[in-house]
Amino acid sequence: MLRKLGFPICGMIFLLLTLPACGYEKRDYGRDATNVAHGNYGSPVSDADHQTRAYQTQQLTGPVSHNNKTMAYSQFLSDQVNTIPGVNTAVVVTTDQNAYVALMIDHSAVGTKGTTKETNNAGTTKGMYNDTKPYDDSMPRNDLNNGFNSYETAVHHELLSHRFKQEIAEKVRQLQPNLMDVYISANRDFLNKMNTYAQETWKGHDLHPQLADFNQTVTRIFGTAQQLPQD
Repeated sequence: MLRKLGFPICGMIFLLLTLPACGYEKRDYGRDATNVAHGNYGSPVSDADHQTRAYQTQQLTGPVSHNNKTMAYSQFLSDQVNTIPGVNTAVVVTTDQNAYVALMIDHSAVGTKGTTKETNNAGTTKGMYNDTKPYDDSMPRNDLNNGFNSYETAVHHELLSHRFKQEIAEKVRQLQPNLMDVYISANRDFLNKMNTYAQETWKGHDLHPQLADFNQTVTRIFGTAQQLPQD
């Protein structure tokens, strides 16, 4: 299962949003080992972090090409990333070179992203998926998140903190050491697109016909250079 809470991955999912549990200390990605504030939201990563960075490493030295030759949805890596504090849902696609991770963020950790909130949960108590259209409770069947009554997303990958992405990338590399690079995003459109690839796999369909679309998608989301224009 992809979801920590075990909900089926489909368009009409029911997300039970609860208050954070008490009695335990959350993982704080916004602080380093000396408990000093260290959130890198959209800011350049320090030189020390550059030396050990495990994600988007190719972009540290120059433009890259997302010219993947193969692609496959990885249930195993998706499940493993899903266990990381702060990750509610993970969808991982691997290629001949890289791993691409799409995710939703929950309240099991803090410091995962900046303070800007993208998800409208005003309709949670009403049981609606769209608070602006109270008589239309539908959502496209391939979508995991439409921005309402769901878990948090981040429109740009640089809005995710360095330490959060680092933990995810290290986990992925530990489990699949042959990877050249790891790309991580909580962009809502990217998450929904990646979910379509997972669903095609569950149906037993070959993903090769989706390869050109996939390469275009990851190039749009991650670009080819280190610094990308702000949305």
